[in-house]
Order: sequence, then C-alpha cells, then structure tokens
Amino acid sequence: MATTTVAPEGVGTSHRSLDAWQLARWLVLGLYAVTVVTTALTGFRLESYDDLRSGLERGAVTQVRVVGAVGAPQSYTEGVVGASTVRLEWREGWHRSSAEVLQSNSVDELRSQGFDPRARDFIIGDVTDALRQSSPDVEVVWATPSDGIYTTVGGWELRGAAGYLMGLLLISFLLLVLNSPQPRLATRWAWVWFALSPAMVVAVPVFLLIGARGQVPGRWRLPGVGAFLIAVLLL
Repeated sequence: MATTTVAPEGVGTSHRSLDAWQLARWLVLGLYAVTVVTTALTGFRLESYDDLRSGLERGAVTQVRVVGAVGAPQSYTEGVVGASTVRLEWREGWHRSSAEVLQSNSVDELRSQGFDPRARDFIIGDVTDALRQSSPDVEVVWATPSDGIYTTVGGWELRGAAGYLMGLLLISFLLLVLNSPQPRLATRWAWVWFALSPAMVVAVPVFLLIGARGQVPGRWRLPGVGAFLIAVLLL
C-alpha cells in the first residue's frame, strides 16, 4: 500500500525565506567589500594642515592641489579682503588626503569675520608661498570646486561613484537589519543606530559576520538606547 508524506504547512516557505535572507546577507557583505576597496582607491582621507606640512617637509608630498583659493593663481593679497575656505588635496603613498584651511590676508581679518584662528587651520596671504615654506619644490596645481554628491564616513570623504556606493550600502544594510531574525550581540535598533554613526565602518561587517547569526536565548544584548548614546558620543 502506497503512502504519501505531507510536509507540515509552512515548512517550504520557511526554508525559502531563510535562503533568501542568507543570500541577501552575503550580497550586502560583498557590497561592503566593494565599497571599502573603492573608498581606499578613490576617497580622500581627512587630515589636517599640519599633516600636509609634515609630509612636505619629509619630501613625501610633491604635489598639492588647491581648490577654492581666492585670487588664484595670483597672490591673495592683491586687493582681496575677507576669508575663504580652501581645500588642499595631496597624495602620500597609496592614499589621497585632503584638508580644509581658512585663507585670509591677516589674522585680524579672520577675527572680524567671526573665525577663531586658534580653532581652525589657516593661511595668511598666498597659498603657494605658505606651501613652499615647507617644501620649496612642491608643485601647486590650481582647481575650481567640483559639483556632485559627496559624503564623509569614518574619517574618509567619498565623491562620485564611491558616494553612491556608500548610500546604497547604508540603505541595503538598514533594510537587512530591520527584516532580519532577532540578531546577536545587540537589538535591531541598536544595529540601526550604529549604522547611522561613524561606527558604521565596523558595525556593518560585525553584524553580517556575527550579529546576523541570530540571537542566543538568554544572553544579554545591547539595547537601542545604549547604542544611541554611544552613537551620540561618537559624533
């Protein structure tokens, strides 16, 4: 006599949902890896004017791209008054860096514009002269500000394709977290707050590799309020 085995209702659907979840998890992890590589190759590490001067003095920096300088490439002191934010870009080794400084014709002018010279990097007078005080042979390239999307994450500035990738990664990660099984180490909302803070760079891989493996019954998890307070401290 033939017998027929009937699977419990919903078992097949459950397996399909689990497979889709695991596929989404690994796809987001792959997107994270691509974003990190793109950031390292095309992004700018945010540094200070002192870091640039140190690189110039050591001979590690041979070219500086100056964006937004008033009066460029002529001397800033030729009848120009006020203060301007200048972006300095350079390459040292395999990575690119950038720093923002205030440019003015005097410290008094900075103060009159409401800037505190002690709280910001600044250049008085011509940018080229200031850079060549640290390295007489440095090549100065003048440029105008570029349009387009940009974002700052974990001490890196991303522009163009890298900026879009970071946005796509953030949206994908948030959708994954909010639709995941109860995660390990922290609650769903705790992972969300970490993703919206500078801790995102670490939080994304930790969740995908450990947190997404599921809650351990009876084990304490960081609540959303705790993660929110940590995120605020990191800002």
